[in-house]
Amino acid sequence: MKPSRLLALAAAAAIGASVLTVTPSFAADATNLTVHYYKPGGDYQHAITTAAVGGTAGQRTDSSVDDFGSVDTFTFPGEQADAYLGFTMTEDAAFPDDRRIVRADGGTAEAWVVDGDARAYEAPQLIDPSLLVKRDRKAYVAVEDLTDLVGLTFSYGKNGYLFDGAATGTADILTVHRDRDYFEIDVNRDRIGSNVTGNMLNDYTDLVFDDVDGFAEGGKYYLSFGAVEKLFQVRTLVKGDSAFLLHPQFAAHDQLETADPESVGFSPDKLAELDDYIQAQVDDGGPAVAVVVTKDGKVVKNSAYGYAKKYGTTVVDGEIQPATLLPESEWEPATTDTLFDLASNSKMYATNYAIQRLVSQGELDLDRTLQSFPGWQNFTDADSVYTGKWTVGGPGGITAVRTGKETVTIRDILHHNGGLIPDPEYPNRASAGDLWYQTDDADDRTGIIDVISKTPLMYTPRTTFAYSDVDFMILGLLVEQITGKRLDQYLQDEFYGPLGLEHTMYRPLDHGIDPSQIAATELNGNTRDGNISFGALPDGSPVPMRHYTLQGEVHDEKAYYSMAGVAGHAGLFSNTADMAVLTQLMLNGGIYGDQQFFSQDVAQQFTTPFSLNPATVDSATIGLGWRVHSKSASAYYYFNWGPSRSTYGHQGWTGTLTIIDPLNQMTITILTNMRHSPVVSPPNGFEGAQYPVADLVPISAHVYRALNGESTQYNPIASVSPVDGVTVANGTSEQDAIAALSPTTSVTDADGATHTVGLSWALADYDASTAGRYDAVGRFSLPVGVTQSDPETELSVTATVTVEEAAVTLPTVPPTGPGTSPGSDPGAPDSTGGAQASGGDLANTGLAIGGWAALALLAAALGAAILVRRRRASH
Repeated sequence: MKPSRLLALAAAAAIGASVLTVTPSFAADATNLTVHYYKPGGDYQHAITTAAVGGTAGQRTDSSVDDFGSVDTFTFPGEQADAYLGFTMTEDAAFPDDRRIVRADGGTAEAWVVDGDARAYEAPQLIDPSLLVKRDRKAYVAVEDLTDLVGLTFSYGKNGYLFDGAATGTADILTVHRDRDYFEIDVNRDRIGSNVTGNMLNDYTDLVFDDVDGFAEGGKYYLSFGAVEKLFQVRTLVKGDSAFLLHPQFAAHDQLETADPESVGFSPDKLAELDDYIQAQVDDGGPAVAVVVTKDGKVVKNSAYGYAKKYGTTVVDGEIQPATLLPESEWEPATTDTLFDLASNSKMYATNYAIQRLVSQGELDLDRTLQSFPGWQNFTDADSVYTGKWTVGGPGGITAVRTGKETVTIRDILHHNGGLIPDPEYPNRASAGDLWYQTDDADDRTGIIDVISKTPLMYTPRTTFAYSDVDFMILGLLVEQITGKRLDQYLQDEFYGPLGLEHTMYRPLDHGIDPSQIAATELNGNTRDGNISFGALPDGSPVPMRHYTLQGEVHDEKAYYSMAGVAGHAGLFSNTADMAVLTQLMLNGGIYGDQQFFSQDVAQQFTTPFSLNPATVDSATIGLGWRVHSKSASAYYYFNWGPSRSTYGHQGWTGTLTIIDPLNQMTITILTNMRHSPVVSPPNGFEGAQYPVADLVPISAHVYRALNGESTQYNPIASVSPVDGVTVANGTSEQDAIAALSPTTSVTDADGATHTVGLSWALADYDASTAGRYDAVGRFSLPVGVTQSDPETELSVTATVTVEEAAVTLPTVPPTGPGTSPGSDPGAPDSTGGAQASGGDLANTGLAIGGWAALALLAAALGAAILVRRRRASH
């Protein structure tokens, strides 16, 4: 059998069958959850609470401890067989309040969790210990031996492009493929490139390659456990002499909470480099930036930089004057509470969320044609109007009459392949011609539906991907028609309110938000600093257009002028904290705050890559609305430089980006106001867009580079504290002598930490009745987290037990001197009141001279015997 085959051992063989198989007896209508929990040192309290999402608390049916850790089983009577079941490990050292939610399958859910780790895992798998290499307190395993356990393929070859400075064909490259991701490692320099594309080789090349903790040896390439965890997002666990690998399972986090970045795998020092990177550009005149990062349900970064507003217009004699740079004292700083115009991210966190909810509820059939909905009966080829830029052969790009409007489905619109014009410029009369439309009434949608219905196709439906604002204008209007509520009100009622979001809304000025709390955008309305106009009305007057600095009003022209600020494609404002919740909602499969907003199945359906040609789906960058990372192409530009190939999200024209990465269980939201700057290259070249932070990807690249790829699994013992000896009385039993010794000692590890260990004592050749020194040996086991040193340290201490000399008890000798007689009292006072005297001074002791001589001989004999015994003991 190949060594790699030995890796894929079930945990039943490694840590006891009870870890993998739980077959309690339950009622047939019950849904069951079993949680396995490991923490160093044991001492399990079984402190866990459970409850189904929106349902009842679980009833504990069993608690035990096995070779992995604690095992607790709960039943949920009446819950569905695929119910979402939540549990909180209240004894977890790092995350005692984190409620994790898993999904049952066939009435059963089972999760493995590790103390201090926010994820939930599938059953542990044993790594064959013979495959491990220990270096510098780390465990390493060869890529070649991970194929089955991690599910990867690999190949060796030369670099096909300039790899981190190495000319083409000069570097030995190990290429590793796993699912949609691939990694290229220079095995001689221990450098890695992840999901490298042509885009990445053209820009920000300093953010493409990184060190990897590995080494080549014996024809194999070894990765440290830390590198394995970072690259493949699995968990390794060393328990004594055994090592395990755990694959994450789906687990929603009921609430976001703030955590130390290091607790979820970030290097704080590297994450701090992002602050320096952004601040340097802000100091150089760059735009405001706000960034929030979540990982494993934890907010690990929420920061803001720069100024929400630096430019402003004034009014003189009733005329708006061109914007100028304000005095620095009047600049408005950006904070994490600042609201930003999300632009096209509105498509996802407003319209797409609404559509996903309606689909989950069975209220919307994606394969229904748009023309079949009430009010859209005129969405036909016959009603199309070719006008303005939108004539055949005109400047708008329509090359021929296209037909098929009646066949366009909601699914087509979500995939952006319904053939619609990307931007018909409805507010601009010079461009839109007879399709021109403006309104300030967000409640009357008849006018906008009419002009959309009359808008001609640019492409034949289902033949061309064409990203279109009109698509989401239509979808937002459909949400209103299906629900009977205006889009902003529906979202407030169904999402933002229940989620507890107080800074996510359309038309924030109408909600009492002060303009200083909102990042400003374009300096002179929508004029691009006077380079654009909307044409003239029939009477010759200019078409209405904003000329003042925009702050608190949606920048997008169609959203503001044609839909009164409430539109499916643009108009939503939010801040970083709220965006953290909105992005986590997708990672959670539609669950948050003990509520389900849409189903996990629908979330997966909407983020599945789609291509008109199934053969090219690996290069697709679109799902149902969501932009997705491709598997094999240069991909969606904004998902390069770090994100996994499972990533999805969206970008917005005002300078916003959301990244949702299921593999890394991470979300990144970047908000900027890069359009709040002068136009330097008309019509759309803004000065703020020239800063790297405005390109957004360097920011996300720094976040990914901060993920830690190194960790230690082995913490060797460094020293053992000595134990003092004891002295015991002659005749003390061996048990009592051992009890007199210290029951513990201290062990110091290589990190300098001190651990208390228990001692098991033994005495050699102990004789309780013989005085002397006896050696005691106290043995101990290594504490949890401490490993054996190299060379090995003796796991014992010695101490001396000293037995005292036996006490001498003298016999009673009767007096025999002169002046005594049987029955007389030799100590009786004489007539003078003193003791009776006989024979001078010695007679006063009450002992005859012969008695003293005998006593002296006895003492000499005893001294000789003791001296002999001591000499023997010393040898």
